[in-house]
Amino acid sequence: MALCSIRRHDHTVGEVEELSVRKDQRRLGIGRILLRDGLRSLREQGATTARLYTGTANPHRSYDLYESVGFRRQNEYVRYRKPLA
Repeated sequence: MALCSIRRHDHTVGEVEELSVRKDQRRLGIGRILLRDGLRSLREQGATTARLYTGTANPHRSYDLYESVGFRRQNEYVRYRKPLA
């Protein structure tokens, strides 16, 4: 599934909100097809740029997929966690 949308306040910016492939179907090119189709749809709706957010600690290495279709890292955010006992 590729969930993509146009920004409400800036119709030239598209956003990939979610991209998911069933666990048993990963690494078969399905994610790339879904992502490219979602980006094509955003372009057809008037978007001139697209963005997405993901963590670099993602165990599925999805950032490799995003970079392979042309996305480039702009920022990296550090997120802290602390268990509360």
